[in-house]
Amino acid sequence: MIAIYEPLYRPGQTLVEPAFKPLLITDNNRPEWREFAILVDMYRRGLHRQHRFTGLFSPKFGLKTGLSGAQFIDFVNANADAEVCFVNPFPQLAYISFNVWMQGENAHPGLVARAQALLDACGIAIRVAELPRHGPDLLCYCNFWVGTEQFWEDYVGGVLVPMAEFLEAHPEHPACRDVLKTTVHIPPSPFLPFIVERLFSSYLSLTRSPPLARGFPTDPLQFCLNDFERRLVIHNRDRIDSADQTGVFSDEVKKDMRFASEVWQDFTLAYYGDRPHPHSGGSFQSVGAGRPTPRIT
Repeated sequence: MIAIYEPLYRPGQTLVEPAFKPLLITDNNRPEWREFAILVDMYRRGLHRQHRFTGLFSPKFGLKTGLSGAQFIDFVNANADAEVCFVNPFPQLAYISFNVWMQGENAHPGLVARAQALLDACGIAIRVAELPRHGPDLLCYCNFWVGTEQFWEDYVGGVLVPMAEFLEAHPEHPACRDVLKTTVHIPPSPFLPFIVERLFSSYLSLTRSPPLARGFPTDPLQFCLNDFERRLVIHNRDRIDSADQTGVFSDEVKKDMRFASEVWQDFTLAYYGDRPHPHSGGSFQSVGAGRPTPRIT
């Protein structure tokens, strides 16, 4: 009923999560695409038609969520009427950024323009700058979702596959070249996978007949990676929860969230400049990024 695949792409690599299914990647000819390439390949092979729910989870699923695969599968079984189930490994970001693109632009400057140029070139009608709020009911990073065959057809087949086809057919197009340029990350990575992971919440927030989506309940304070994140969440939580309940985010609230997102990113870059990041084990200096200069003075 539920098939969550874990990609095995290195020689000698073994399955991290025993509840998941191994997916041997023998033709990793686009490693810079990350999970995007595998999701598209799974769709083209029809793997999403073999089970009620299908997903692709990184070997870092447990590290990032603190969950076992069995726990998440139990959650999906308990929500079998849904069309898509997900777990967000960064629930604290709902109290720091208005949506995935506000956070993304601060984390990866230039991300929004690159994403929009690629979407326009592919003919996908998503206006990134006009996207609504992504609250806890929609927010999901890292592609930690499982969907029905219909969800795969609508989202992967309708959004991700056209992007992949354009990238494959027009590698020299400026939009294609730009999304493959490197952004600051541990380890260094191109913009493309960070665009793709943000399309999931974007898609859920835009569809006229939204699929029935269920998110694994998480406590944002428990997912904070440091005390600064916890302080930001505690400071913003009541105000943001109230805005989510009413559906009204004033310009002042959005401005404050943008500032919080900028401060959070500056702190993250500085704090992990010479400290190991808990999800990667590396620092920004260790990957050659050096210690960044804060933008806010």
